[in-house]
Amino acid sequence: MAKALLYLDENLASSIALRYVDYLNSLLEIETFIIHVVEPDEKEQAGTGWVRRTWETGMLESGQATISRLLKTEKVKCSFGGPPIIKIGDKEREILQELRVGAYDIFIEGHLPISKSDDFFELIESDLYQNAPCSILCVKNLSVSKTIGVLVGNGVQPEPVAFTLDKLIKNSEMEIELIHYSFKDVDTLEFVNSQEAELILKKSKESFLQKGLNISNSHAVTGTSEALGDFLINYAFVACSLMPSKSIISEALAQSPNSVLLCKD
Repeated sequence: MAKALLYLDENLASSIALRYVDYLNSLLEIETFIIHVVEPDEKEQAGTGWVRRTWETGMLESGQATISRLLKTEKVKCSFGGPPIIKIGDKEREILQELRVGAYDIFIEGHLPISKSDDFFELIESDLYQNAPCSILCVKNLSVSKTIGVLVGNGVQPEPVAFTLDKLIKNSEMEIELIHYSFKDVDTLEFVNSQEAELILKKSKESFLQKGLNISNSHAVTGTSEALGDFLINYAFVACSLMPSKSIISEALAQSPNSVLLCKD
């Protein structure tokens, strides 16, 4: 069973992530824990002793109320591994600390679809994404597909993806399709027969078979990142190894409307 840490706040992105985790729990064996971080302004922070303890208690109660309202509003059916974890401080620092001490397999948070690629690059360059000790599922939309698309290509490492999916979907009904992507400035995505693509797909497939994961289909496609995004919309999420921020693959992930699983081993 995979152990997941889900970040929630009182916003639309978290609502979508919560509903998506509820859907995944109907397919996969995941033990999910909720975390919420209260980030006070510097002028809000109290002094020491009793005053400090009273202030911290108020902040924690405010965080608990935030998550309680969200859970009550969404009315999800899935259960969680324990009560919500409420922290006070810097969001990225507190999440990283919890990921390290909690031995999680995956971190999940919601992000509304981003129109500018630079915003996505900034996200994956953040301390949280770069230093997280586990893979990260960035939830953009609620998709109810049972098929996962795995992007492969030059510079992509299939081993971290196979490692993560082995923990996440093994013994489930979800299927895996490999997609070799290369850029071409054409309006419509083209399916191609390429010796280089076939070799990469074959090597990637071997990494999954070594983990006991079967590949239901493979594709070699070329086109713009926008055209690829239209093709990827039918997958539950798109998985890829964590890439350098600016590459052909990361540009495709930025333009994809799908949720993105950034894999580490």
